[in-house]
Amino acid sequence: MNKVARLSAFVFLLSYFSVAQQPSTSPSAEEYAVMGTMLDGFHDAGRASHPIVADYTATFDCNSICNGMKVGGCNGLALNDETSEQRLTIVKRDLPDLDQTTIPDFEAKNRHCSKIADKIPSQSPFFLFGNDHPQKLPAGWEKADFFYFSRVGFNAQRTQALVNVSFMSGADGTRSGGKYFLLRHENGKWIPVESSIVWQLTSR
Repeated sequence: MNKVARLSAFVFLLSYFSVAQQPSTSPSAEEYAVMGTMLDGFHDAGRASHPIVADYTATFDCNSICNGMKVGGCNGLALNDETSEQRLTIVKRDLPDLDQTTIPDFEAKNRHCSKIADKIPSQSPFFLFGNDHPQKLPAGWEKADFFYFSRVGFNAQRTQALVNVSFMSGADGTRSGGKYFLLRHENGKWIPVESSIVWQLTSR
């Protein structure tokens, strides 16, 4: 193989590897399972009786308007004076059990927003909202609770998950806030174990 052919083969392999390593643009079934766990946890704790979920995920891109979420100048995953690396350093400090392989997976998936389909396996009823889901909510949902999910990062063994949830309470605004949640996979279920706060809405 001559020099030009070797170089072309190298460029082809490098391009193929880069494309192969790109995260999916849609949440996986396991990501939806984590979202379902979080919805059920908020419901069972009495914090969200009428959950509605943004039909696009949040992102580290502060200029994104995919899901309409704006807090601290950004989309909920970080504050406007932070890079994604700076926020994830704080998350790692707050969550000492966070696996190093979970962080790059989370960061890569959340560079852009992704569409959320009606696939969340929640025990409690919920609705999607957004431009793609303009349906009118049924009676009794006037004080709906808003959820904005990030994509879910996993460690290499798929035994650990990291997700960001921004929550706006329809019943009590002071319960609203945004956190990173660390979950572990145990006996076929995802279990929240630790959290790291990004923002909290307080009364004046």
